[in-house]
Amino acid sequence: MAIQPIDLQVLFSRLNEIGRDQSTHREAQVQAQMVAASEIAEQSEALEHRVTQARTDEEGPEQVNDESGGEKGGPGERDAREDDERPEEQVFRDPDLGRNIDITG
Repeated sequence: MAIQPIDLQVLFSRLNEIGRDQSTHREAQVQAQMVAASEIAEQSEALEHRVTQARTDEEGPEQVNDESGGEKGGPGERDAREDDERPEEQVFRDPDLGRNIDITG
């Protein structure tokens, strides 16, 4: 099927209109991306300057769970428990050091 001259005439007359439509679509996509990027930048900037409230309902290392129900033994019992929980330090000790006394003078 061949293109008739009247078809070419209609196509050429609408060429400017089609070009404007296509450029509008391209610019709309770019504009939408720019708006989305600016919104994300504003949200991140607002998050940087906002102070968030700490949640107290979560259990973490800062909370102490005392299962005994109270202090029964006083401070001495607490110190004994703390000593049991501490890992032993590995210290090099010489078996001959401090056992022999030199009395020859």
